[in-house]
Amino acid sequence: MGNACKVSVLCTAYNHEKYIRDALEGFVSQRTDFPFEVLVNDDCSTDGTADIIREYAAKYPDIIRPFYQKENLYSQGGMVFLFSKVFYPSAKGEYIAYCEGDDCWTDPEKLQRQADFLDAHPGYSGCVHNTLLHYCDASAPDGPLLPAGQGDRDVDFYTVITGASHSFHTSSIVARREYILDPPDFHYTASDHGFTDYAIGLWLSLNGKIRFLDRVMSTYRINSNPAAWSANLGRQYAKLKEFITGELAMMEVLLPHLDAQQAQAAKAVMTERQYELYYIEGRVGELVKPPYDAIYRAKPFKYRAVVTLKRLFPALHRLYRKRKGYEDY
Repeated sequence: MGNACKVSVLCTAYNHEKYIRDALEGFVSQRTDFPFEVLVNDDCSTDGTADIIREYAAKYPDIIRPFYQKENLYSQGGMVFLFSKVFYPSAKGEYIAYCEGDDCWTDPEKLQRQADFLDAHPGYSGCVHNTLLHYCDASAPDGPLLPAGQGDRDVDFYTVITGASHSFHTSSIVARREYILDPPDFHYTASDHGFTDYAIGLWLSLNGKIRFLDRVMSTYRINSNPAAWSANLGRQYAKLKEFITGELAMMEVLLPHLDAQQAQAAKAVMTERQYELYYIEGRVGELVKPPYDAIYRAKPFKYRAVVTLKRLFPALHRLYRKRKGYEDY
């Protein structure tokens, strides 16, 4: 085993007392023929998260590099701000991996498999894999993010731009450090709106191919924090509106980085997202106007009938939304 650090694992933690032990166990259980480090940042948690990190840092001093904040950095500038203050100046690895403190790795060969692939394929910017979705509130059955059994494959820009966060999960990413430690401008825009995984995937896809390994090697906990946007995405239209607005803002900044064909694909996705935003806001009259009318006409008859009723009887529509507990736009 060489002395140079091959992989730096970046782990953010905030009030993850219930889950951080699983994350740390997943890290220290990795079997590799190379050194790796785990940079774990406790962002001024108010529970026992920091104590558990201290326990693992004392037990595995050659792996765990802890950072303990006296004030919450995320609230001061988002995820990229936190990373730029803590992780980017400190990471030593040739490759960068991610896992948040309430998620975990479940395969001890994960890092070895991904690093081996990147070592053997210099034209690839990153390597990802399938992830188990675990619903902490049992609101849906657990299952893989993507259907299993379709084999290893390449992921390109067009897959990422259309699939958004459903192309792969952050906990699956291992990427070359040069594409992570100097994030592009649209990454900051995404961070300002509370998400970064979509931006990471887009940047990697613009700098090389991404290899998807058809193997579940991590778990993404959904609804682990009732206050998090991902826990409310399916129930609160306000959160969904916030997310789509952020996507649109990020894509505006992304466009100058694209060639003509890529920009055309991005603009098509922006049209679809704007359509969704109009629907969420109840502005259904916009759906039948260009360029959104093509999307509307492709919808099933029942959907179009409901939209027509909403257009003709907006007061009834608002009453329905209010009784359902949706935001009143």
